[in-house]
Amino acid sequence: MKFSFWVTYLKVVSIFFSLMGVFWAVSGSFDPLGLWDTQFAQAFWGQKTLPEDVLRAKEFILGPFGATSAAYFVLQYFITKYAYAKKELWAYNSILIGFFFWFFLDSIITFYHKAYFNFFLANVPSLLAMLPIIFTRKYFMNNANA
Repeated sequence: MKFSFWVTYLKVVSIFFSLMGVFWAVSGSFDPLGLWDTQFAQAFWGQKTLPEDVLRAKEFILGPFGATSAAYFVLQYFITKYAYAKKELWAYNSILIGFFFWFFLDSIITFYHKAYFNFFLANVPSLLAMLPIIFTRKYFMNNANA
């Protein structure tokens, strides 16, 4: 695939996840279907719904978390548009290191708490969303010696 395809893909993913962050912040939920909440309730409370006080705390926490996620992906969009698209190695490294830092830390915490649902509902789809950093590596490695 051409480099420009992956740049566009990464920009679209950045916009999508930024909008998702806004959704999380405003709605207090990760998904409109409640799948994540159901799995969260099952894993930690052994029931299908969250206790009311936990639900309120989760809705609050998703405000700052969603806002932070939205801001990160706005930043990623601009890095992609203005530096990644020009094959600047620092842009590639920033996105690569930032993403995998989150991925490994989130995965470790997920497995520590035996919240395996989070790995499958959040981490695996995120890997798919970040395919450009895998498929564009060669463009940056060739450019590193320039």
